[in-house]
Amino acid sequence: QVLFMPYLRLIKWRLSLAVAFSATAGFFLVNGELSYHALICFLGVFLLSGGAAGINQLQERKIDLLMDRTAHRPLPSQNLKLPEAIIFTCLCIISGSILLFRLNWIPALLALVNILIYNVLYTPLKRVTIYAIIPGGLVGAIPPMIGWTAAGGSLLHPSIIFLASLMFLWQIPHFWLLVIRYGKDYEKAGLQTISQYLDENQIKRLVFFWILISSVFLASYPIFQIHINIVVGILMFVLNIIFILAFYWYLFRNKDPKYIKPAFILTNIFLTVILLMLIINSLL
Repeated sequence: QVLFMPYLRLIKWRLSLAVAFSATAGFFLVNGELSYHALICFLGVFLLSGGAAGINQLQERKIDLLMDRTAHRPLPSQNLKLPEAIIFTCLCIISGSILLFRLNWIPALLALVNILIYNVLYTPLKRVTIYAIIPGGLVGAIPPMIGWTAAGGSLLHPSIIFLASLMFLWQIPHFWLLVIRYGKDYEKAGLQTISQYLDENQIKRLVFFWILISSVFLASYPIFQIHINIVVGILMFVLNIIFILAFYWYLFRNKDPKYIKPAFILTNIFLTVILLMLIINSLL
């Protein structure tokens, strides 16, 4: 386990699991039943997400060495040699692509396009402009589309437009919360961040405003032909209100200087619960 841990950290396994989970939510919105294909979709997206993360760490290994937050990663810490990282990353991308191609060429193509957006567009843009968060948000919006098309759904259907848009909206405050916590680290490495233009309180207000927009959008699911069980719908509404109140408290009332970490975790938990409820609703 200890020997394999650098490889798991190379592919950012927790993040890759979350990405695969969002793809699975898209799959179940089309095909509301447990199936072998859903597992193939999950594994394929996990491996491809891990491969993209591996490429990212290969690209940014020198920058990672400059930041306290990332200096412990496998490459800057030399827990992995460069050839090992390259080989493992390639294996992840090849195996993940094969799995998705077994389902359909469209999800496989979407996944490869997403890798290009993440590694060819977003990663270099971080050094140039604060607007890199736009392609960064798009990277988070595509996985549900991968799952949706893997189950045979059309990309023009309102339901997948809703889920992809929700995922896009939810990425933006994540970036900004990280900027509040690691802004000086990013600047030390020469990355462009919004903290160069706004102070912490302004970023907090912007984050909360964006969270409100995302939460209101979440409640608009009936417009996008998503049919929710009445019990699930009530739970989603109540959780949405509780989340907004809790997030407000963490940002503006909590006196703990380390408030950003629990606020960040809270947003991740809430989105995970919402995706889980959508999956459960599809299985009912």
